[in-house]
Amino acid sequence: MSQRLNEYVDEYQNLHIQANVLGQGGQGIVFRTKDPDLAIKLITDESGNPVTDEKSLERYSKRFKRVRLLPLPENLNISVPAALLQNNAGYVMQLLSDMVPFSHFWLDGKSAEDIIPDDIPEWLSGMPEDEAKKIVHYYRTGGLRRRLHALYKCASLLARLHGNGMIYGDISPHNIFISKGIEDSSIWLIDADNIRFEITLGDSVVYTPKYGAPELVQYKDCGRPSSDCHAFAVVAFYLLSLIHPFVGKKVDGTDEDDWANQENGEEDIEDCAYAGLFPWVDDQNDGSNSSDSGLPRSLLLTEKLTALFEDTFGKGRTNPLLRPTIYHWPEALAQAADMTIMCPGCSMNYYYDFIHPETKDHNCPYCKTPRPPILILDSYQWNGADKPLHLPSWRYVHEISQDTELTIPRRVLDEFEMLDSDIAELLISSSDNGILIKKSDHGKVDLSIASGSQPQHEFQKLSSQIKIDQMTPETQFWMFAQLNSPRLVKCMISGGSK
Repeated sequence: MSQRLNEYVDEYQNLHIQANVLGQGGQGIVFRTKDPDLAIKLITDESGNPVTDEKSLERYSKRFKRVRLLPLPENLNISVPAALLQNNAGYVMQLLSDMVPFSHFWLDGKSAEDIIPDDIPEWLSGMPEDEAKKIVHYYRTGGLRRRLHALYKCASLLARLHGNGMIYGDISPHNIFISKGIEDSSIWLIDADNIRFEITLGDSVVYTPKYGAPELVQYKDCGRPSSDCHAFAVVAFYLLSLIHPFVGKKVDGTDEDDWANQENGEEDIEDCAYAGLFPWVDDQNDGSNSSDSGLPRSLLLTEKLTALFEDTFGKGRTNPLLRPTIYHWPEALAQAADMTIMCPGCSMNYYYDFIHPETKDHNCPYCKTPRPPILILDSYQWNGADKPLHLPSWRYVHEISQDTELTIPRRVLDEFEMLDSDIAELLISSSDNGILIKKSDHGKVDLSIASGSQPQHEFQKLSSQIKIDQMTPETQFWMFAQLNSPRLVKCMISGGSK
């Protein structure tokens, strides 16, 4: 860039010095500054040069100021323009130093260099090295569970935005940021200058290539909540499966009859796919663009998630009104995340109830390691002692090892709410001496505990902590939780040492 020393001055005369680039697209470039908690979005022209002409500066200045005046919900993790730049079209925004874009979930050159041949485990030895490295990077970055949880938090953010009548406009892995630490899944959205109220006609079309809804790519619409839903679903499917939902055999060169090239002439085949002109790779009614690439979807998706993807990319491909709204996604993703366990042999995540076709038992689908001891919490709606228990409202499953403390979120003990379902309510740990249940410092749910296999046992109120003697490999106990909706929770540790 031509700017001396890459220095930028904002409207309040603060000096910002460019640091590392976080992402670059058709609209501009985002980079950190020497202040670790600040970043700059710089608008660039088609050649990638900063926009500096007076007329454009005035136009973008009005746009950024308009975003700052939008009635965004309180405590929404979106980095809005904090200060506009002088002499450049761009702005300063908050971005915490310990966050990375969603794009870090995909293997890049640097990450590939960090994986040496000795890092590739034996169960991946029959795979080409570049493909094996993708799997290693997959579990190093948190695996299936972390991706599901991150997507649930992102969908919750977008749901709050849509609920206030606004759309985000440009969802992509470069605009969604997550905490760098594996144990933390805080999510922020950047590039807020595209946020606006729904406008269907007479405005510019904004999207990131590969993620834009078909109606945007085909210039049939200018963007609405359903367009956000398509882009989010593309990010989600791509993130979980490692393949783009529309890059199947018509695109990757494995289509034997080469029909697509004949039909579309000189038009780029990938552009046709991203424009939604072909069926998606797992279309239940049309296998002409199917794909066996990526991770097996049967190991990644629950029935609810499969239905959401099918409705979004199937009938929703050509009819945006038939796509599921963003409100369908958070609970489905959280439920899926809460049923995954980590294999102690290969560190991959899989759903706890998976039965390996070869062993006919609960073995890891990747390396065949037996399932570890797990904690299972089945949360039932409580309608009174004279009413039967129906199917669980929520199921939480997690691997549990000696002297490891698990944090139980509120969604297990109460109705699912996007704003507070992650709040820690309980801490549960297992040891040779029994099971220790502690109330979290942030917990608000009133809890009572009863040991034994039947819920008729006497319940003891949990004020601080309670210890339950662990007598068998299939230890059971019960919890009664009261906050907004009473819950009876059946708790079991399965697979413990005998």
